[in-house]
Amino acid sequence: VVEVSAKHDWAERYRPNTLSGLEGNEDRIRRVRQWLDRWVSGSVPKKKGLLLSGPPGVGKTTLALAVAEDRGWTVIELNASEQRNASAIRGSATRGSQHISLDQFSSEGPPSGRTLILLDEVDHLSGGFARVSEERIERALEPTEDDSIVLRGDSGGKAELLNLLSSTRQPVIMTCNDPMRLWGSGSGWRRNRDRLLRLAENVIFQRVGRTGLRRVAHKVLDAEGMSIDPESLDALIEGNPGDIRALVKDLQSLSSTERGHITLTAVRDLSEVAVRDAHVDVFKAMRQVYGNRSGSQAGRILMNSDKDPDEMIAWFAWNNQSVMDQRGLAAVSPAMCRSDSSLATKYTNRAFRSWYWGAALPAQAAVAYSPSTGGSDAYIGYPNFLRRGSESWRTGQLVERLSELLESSRSSVREDLWPNLLAVHDRQLGGDPSDFSVAIRLGLSAEDHLSLHGMPKSHRDAKTIINAYEEVGGDQEKDKESEGSEGS
Repeated sequence: VVEVSAKHDWAERYRPNTLSGLEGNEDRIRRVRQWLDRWVSGSVPKKKGLLLSGPPGVGKTTLALAVAEDRGWTVIELNASEQRNASAIRGSATRGSQHISLDQFSSEGPPSGRTLILLDEVDHLSGGFARVSEERIERALEPTEDDSIVLRGDSGGKAELLNLLSSTRQPVIMTCNDPMRLWGSGSGWRRNRDRLLRLAENVIFQRVGRTGLRRVAHKVLDAEGMSIDPESLDALIEGNPGDIRALVKDLQSLSSTERGHITLTAVRDLSEVAVRDAHVDVFKAMRQVYGNRSGSQAGRILMNSDKDPDEMIAWFAWNNQSVMDQRGLAAVSPAMCRSDSSLATKYTNRAFRSWYWGAALPAQAAVAYSPSTGGSDAYIGYPNFLRRGSESWRTGQLVERLSELLESSRSSVREDLWPNLLAVHDRQLGGDPSDFSVAIRLGLSAEDHLSLHGMPKSHRDAKTIINAYEEVGGDQEKDKESEGSEGS
């Protein structure tokens, strides 16, 4: 079944199997080749892994498979469709990385064969970097009918990934689309990133340019005996965000409706149908808005973002601080305030019209004011108060406790109250850990107050804050008691 589907899938049929067939990202390909050449020469790199990150369809997995094919290396591949928990990675990748390739014992020339360990889409590994005990991993590797000792899902997969990178004797290549998803959305994401990048180089791939896309299109169409007008090809590439795989799939779709020649009408019809799939990630959308000078284009970019209006205003509020100077922040402030007010209409107006145009105001303001730090080249950061709000331990016990205290549903607390609480308490936005007013008013504990500020109990100031919180809370309780006794 796999062979039949691959045969009819043009993206697989025309996937290059050698480096010479790759398009775009020449500098990145050169870096990968140089890194692999060190393995061949016997000078094993200090970082024994490569993380190929970047948008989908730019050739990351294809590159890994092509370099192995060019060198005649064996490939051990684990992709997103397979279980990738600690025992699965240990049983296939980690153990396989400890042995030399059987090709080294062939009679043809000197021993130069390697085994390439390829882990595709590692950003789809769920869970954190917490280790699973060696006993559980070894027991899970043993054949058994006892489901209780089988590791579920991706349990311990990220921790075993670190173990693989630190102990491997073979080159390891990982691919991912969204590194932030790999690091995790909790407050420890920087630590997770640093732990992995101490063991692996990060090679960031870019979208393929129009010239490269045009060469790919002609190569595929020539092989299929089809033709296309220059203006039709330009229109097809115009709607493509630099994704080779998407381009080849579009050509296959067009081939099923056109007989030998692709017309401009067919391309336009396809673009109208496929526009729903053209959502861009929020980082790219923000850079496009900051680098734009057209209000209408900024509106379209915002509509195609993968975030809803509620989240977009948070992204603008956070990133305006680094993209704009004080004069610019003052200029866009009225629009930001108006936008925040209009977003509340989703609770009173089921047409949601103001919700959408309200979210467009920050984008229009950003277009009207020229950023001071590079526009489309600006660094886009993930809002800390949104990042912390996704941590499971917060959205569990604390959200449940708030819903009980406020007699509200957990979903309402999580979606509506929680982001605002985090924003108010965020230290980078002026939140003061010594201001206990909100937490005490809500009846939260000292540990809950620390959580709102993103501070673990192990933080050097945590003990001082807890003692002060309990002292203030105790004084307020005494005041209430005295007021009650006076009233009686």
